[in-house]
Amino acid sequence: MYELNLTRIDSQSTYLSTCLQVIQEIDRPTNEIERFALMRSFHIGVECVIDIGNTIIDGFIMRDPGGYSDIIDILEDEQVISAILANKLKTFVKLREQLVRYYDQVDDRSLEEHLGDVVVFQQFLEHIDAFLSREKANGNIYV
Repeated sequence: MYELNLTRIDSQSTYLSTCLQVIQEIDRPTNEIERFALMRSFHIGVECVIDIGNTIIDGFIMRDPGGYSDIIDILEDEQVISAILANKLKTFVKLREQLVRYYDQVDDRSLEEHLGDVVVFQQFLEHIDAFLSREKANGNIYV
């Protein structure tokens, strides 16, 4: 049986849902404030994915990740998320690097490319819910 910080996962999931909502409401930014909100929502959304993944990896004592993309690989290897979702999430991890390191150089085209795949955040949450439900049903999570 594993001790998992479900409160933290719930909090991070709620915040990811908020990021998703902001992205969907803005869709195409019409001014700098909307552009900034869109960029930060993508950035924080990816941070939420990474934090949720890390919490699961720690709680289930999975192998130690070597970086953000490795967190996604571990979740795929441990069948928390599908291979298709993992590949899509890795593109968001790359976007995160741009938003964190080269925030002054992110162009609108790069953001627009990711707008069509923003459902990935919702899919991630659904995969996490399904995984946790399975593990609870199997008696693997100490609640």
